[in-house]
Amino acid sequence: MRIIPLEATALESGAALRAAVDAVPSDGSQTWVLKLGAGTYDLGTTGLVLKRGVFLEGSGVGVSRITSSTAGDGSVVGASNAGLRLLSVINTGGGSRSVAIFNGGDGFAVSEVRAEASAGQSLTFGVYYQSANSIRLSRVDSQATSDRGRVMGFAFDQVGITLEDSKAVAQGTTSAVELVIGVGVAGKFGFLRRMLIDASASNGARSFGVEAAAQSVDLVDSEVFSGGATLSAALHAETPGVSVRSSRLKGTGTGGSFGIYADFPAPSPGVRMGIDQSSIEGYETSVYLKAGSTARLGHASLYGGVFMEQGASALCLFTFKTVQQDTLPVDSSCL
Repeated sequence: MRIIPLEATALESGAALRAAVDAVPSDGSQTWVLKLGAGTYDLGTTGLVLKRGVFLEGSGVGVSRITSSTAGDGSVVGASNAGLRLLSVINTGGGSRSVAIFNGGDGFAVSEVRAEASAGQSLTFGVYYQSANSIRLSRVDSQATSDRGRVMGFAFDQVGITLEDSKAVAQGTTSAVELVIGVGVAGKFGFLRRMLIDASASNGARSFGVEAAAQSVDLVDSEVFSGGATLSAALHAETPGVSVRSSRLKGTGTGGSFGIYADFPAPSPGVRMGIDQSSIEGYETSVYLKAGSTARLGHASLYGGVFMEQGASALCLFTFKTVQQDTLPVDSSCL
C-alpha cells in the first residue's frame, strides 16, 4: 500500500495522485493499493486513467474526493482488475459531457463509492460502463444533474451487470433536458437488487427510473420512482425479458405518469414480461402496454388500471386494483 498525502492545494494533491498512478508498472503483474487521505484531489480538466491492478482506497465516502471538470471519458477511468473503494468521484461538468466514473474493462471492482456528475451539455452520467463482462457493483450512490441533454445515474451499455444495495438519483432541472434515467441497462443482462432509484425531469420530455433494454433485466426488492416529464415511468421495458419481484414502482405527477410503460415488439408465443408480488402505481394508469407488448402479473397490487393498445395482452393472477380508494380483484385479462 502506498499513501498519497494531501499537498498544499487540491490541484497539487490531484497532480500527486496522477503521478503515483503513472509510476505504477503497466504490466499489471502486481496489485497496487493507493491510499487517499481526507480531502480533495483535484484533477483539473483531465481525468485519471487507472492501470491494470491499481486500486484507489479512500478514507471514507465524502471524506476522500477525486474531482475534475473533464469532458473526456470520466473523472476516473477504470481498468481491468482495478477498483475504487471508500471515496467520492465528482465531475463538475461544463463541457459537452460530464461523467464521474467510466469503465470499459472486465473486473473493475467498485464498492462503497459515491459518484456525482453535473452540468454536461449533451450527456451527464454518474457511472458509465461500456462493453464489459460479469461486472458487480455494490453500495454505490450515483447522482447526475443537468439542465440539458441526457441525464443518467447509472448507464450500462453492452454490459453484464449485477448492481445491488445502491442508490441512483437522476435529475433534469429544465425543459431542455431530453431524457432522464435512473438506471439504464442495454445489451446483455442486468440484475438489480435492493435498489433505491429516483428519476425526475422538470417538464422535460421523458423520465424513467429504470430503462430495461437488455436481453434480461431482473429488478428485485427495490423501490423505483419517476416523474415530472411529459412521459414518465418507474420502469420502461423495451424487451420482454424483464422480471420484477417484491418491488415498488411508482410514477409520480399527472398526465403521462405510469408505474410501467412497456414498448417492445411482439415476442415469441408464451413469452411475457413478469411482475410478481409488487406494487405498481401510476397517475391514472399503473401499467401501459404498447401494441405488441405482453405482460404477466401475479400477486400484484395496482394503483390505477392496466391499459393495453390494440395488439397488446396481459394476464393477471391474484392481482388487485385500487382506484379512488376502492380495491377490487381484476380478472385474468387484467380488467
